Amino acid sequence: MINQLKHKIEQFFQNKLVQHLLFWALSFYALFRLFFTDKKYLETDIIYTFLFHISLFFVVYLNLKWLFPRFFHQKKYISYALGFLLVWILGTILNHLTFQYLADWLFNGYYFISYYEWRDILEFTFSYLILSSLLHLSKSWFELNEKTKAIHRLEREKLDAELQSLKAQINPHFLFNSLNNLYSLSLDTDERLPAYLLRLSDNLRYMLYECSDEWVSLAKELQYIQNYVDFQRLRAPARADIQYEVKGELQEQLIAPLLFIHFIENAFKFGLKGSNEKTFTHIKFQIEAKSLSFQVSNSKGKVVSTPMAHSGIGLENTKKRLQLLYPERHKLRITEDEHRFDVFLDITL
Repeated sequence: MINQLKHKIEQFFQNKLVQHLLFWALSFYALFRLFFTDKKYLETDIIYTFLFHISLFFVVYLNLKWLFPRFFHQKKYISYALGFLLVWILGTILNHLTFQYLADWLFNGYYFISYYEWRDILEFTFSYLILSSLLHLSKSWFELNEKTKAIHRLEREKLDAELQSLKAQINPHFLFNSLNNLYSLSLDTDERLPAYLLRLSDNLRYMLYECSDEWVSLAKELQYIQNYVDFQRLRAPARADIQYEVKGELQEQLIAPLLFIHFIENAFKFGLKGSNEKTFTHIKFQIEAKSLSFQVSNSKGKVVSTPMAHSGIGLENTKKRLQLLYPERHKLRITEDEHRFDVFLDITL
């Protein structure tokens, strides 16, 4: 009930007609208090305040309905400034003409004169032009801010959906390869089998449950990567040089989930292919209290001929997530030559 009432009140004050009526009501009250002289002249003061507003109506709506749409929003700022000056002068002249001619025609029987000199009228007119401009710009800023938030929210929802899709792709692929490797170990009655089963269970639990959160423990993310690397070692050829290194002190740092896995997957996928005798995949994390540096390098097998083999949907998804989650707080650099591919990622946590 309270939320519905709050929503109705918000809708009421968001109505443009209501906003304009409130503005002019406040303006009328403020100027009436300024012009008020004596209770016996109450009617005269009310009419005088109304007449004074005629020129103000003119300058405010000419500014809002003509100058802003035609010049300011089109980024024709010099034309807007010249139009502003023209409206300012015309509004001042109109105020003078109102009390010189229009007042006698509208309110016959009353005698009105302008209490103010030209300089005073110029100040009044200029004040209303500036006030209407500031209110318009502030409203535009709030509207833009709301639109930006809405776009930001939609992007988050889209990226969350893409992340869920990515997890759906990772789980079966990772599970299939891991089960094949564990099956091979079971045939040889390898004593490492129970430990690897536990690691597989940990990784599946992490992907299915903990990655649903916006932020996860960096320690758990690194443990997930450690398990992933260990499983890759099971299926890698004996000649492969696989290194995984974490330097620095883990505290209670948080990180967005699955930010690094695309780069690491591709490093194994393309780094261990082909007949190259010097195949390698090197992964390194350097951890500070408020920052993290990540590097993954892999060799380029002879069968990999496509340039920038790490490009694709996964990379674009990761870039978008970084832009959204770490705006102005990350640096991503990707390089390659004939023999190797390198990814460098620095994040301010």
